[in-house]
This record gives sequence, C-alpha cells and structure tokens, in this order.
Amino acid sequence: MVPNRAKEHALSKEKERWVVLVHGVLRSSSSMSKIQNALREKGYHTHSFEYNSRKETIKSITHRLHKDISNISKRNVESISFVTHSFGTLVVRYYLANHDLKKKGRFVMIAPPNKGSQWARILGRLSLYNWALGVAGEKVQDVEKSIPKIMAPPPLEFGVISGGSGTKFGINPLLPGDDDGTVTVEETKLEGMKDFIQVRGQHSLLLVQKSVIDNVIAFLEEGKFLH
Repeated sequence: MVPNRAKEHALSKEKERWVVLVHGVLRSSSSMSKIQNALREKGYHTHSFEYNSRKETIKSITHRLHKDISNISKRNVESISFVTHSFGTLVVRYYLANHDLKKKGRFVMIAPPNKGSQWARILGRLSLYNWALGVAGEKVQDVEKSIPKIMAPPPLEFGVISGGSGTKFGINPLLPGDDDGTVTVEETKLEGMKDFIQVRGQHSLLLVQKSVIDNVIAFLEEGKFLH
C-alpha cells in the first residue's frame, strides 16, 4: 500500500496543464469534443465551457467563464490555454481584455471572426437571423464597433487556424476572396498572431478534421503550426 500512496502523492504534486475550450454560436460544448478528447490523450486537463449566445450578453458569458477559470486556478496549475471556435474566440478575447490571467498558456483560434463577419452583416438584414444569434451573437457583425474592448491583441501567444478552399475563390460565392463558408480568410487574421495556417475545410467541419486537431496540439506544445 505504501508505494501506491507514494505514487498518488507524487501525482498530486504534478503541475496541471489546462485547456479551456469555447464553442461558437448556435453550437454547444459537444462540438469541441473531438479536440477535447485528443488533448486529454496528450495529458492536458480540459474544461469545455458552455454558453447560450441567444440569451446571454457577452459580458454575462465572460463573467461565468471567469468563475470557471478562477476555480481552475485554485488547483496546482502550470498553465491555462484556450482553444476556441468562431464566436468563442471573441468570448475569450473579451475575457482576457477584462481579467488578468495568471499562469498564461497559449491560445489557438479556429475560424475566428477577428475582424467581424461580412456574411453575418449580410444575414443580419433578416430578422430571423438576428433572433437565432441572440444578444451576444449579433456582436459578430461588426466587432470593432460592438466589442471595442477586445481590439488589443490577447496578452499571450496566439495562433490562427483558418478554413477555406485554398484558392482565390472561397466556399461562399457571396464573400470576397477565400472563405470557409462563413468567415473569410482575411477576417480571421489578427495583428500580433505568432503563427497562422490555412486548412482546407468548411467552418463547422474544421472541428473534426485531423489536420486541425494536429495543428491545435502542435501550437499548444511548441507555439507553432505544422507547416
């Protein structure tokens, strides 16, 4: 029994690497499950954060996120990193702009509307679309005006994974240049990013692609993608 207890004690002293996953609008935490499982296999502790963009403001969403991260911070933490999809990126950027994160890890943004979304502005003319997105989701139409507090680059190493066709014509013919059907490649980019990579794929389906998952892990581990 003594060796087992000694082993348990040693394990309890190990520093924990945490990754907080945040999904996009009209999705749930289950959309991040494939990435979450891959991270756990690599030894990361994970927390998949859930929110409802239709009923919550971005301020209330990040208030709950702060509570969850505060609870994680009470553990024996080595670092706290983030992996986000689409609007989830804006949630974390808003959080980081308003809270001082201790034990900073890295931040991987998947298909983020960092410069807003022209497609959201087009659809925003439809009342049904605004109803579906809700009070927080509407912010994606024009990030600079609607969420000015997040315009500064996040205060930790971050990289961007963008989707698209890999050609000058994107998936959505109504958007300029290459796009993933929802966000253009140019809209995903953000000043200060440590690395950027484009993967062929559609906006939502990026979350289940092996190439995306491999790149998420690579950036969290090394601070660079698998070019």
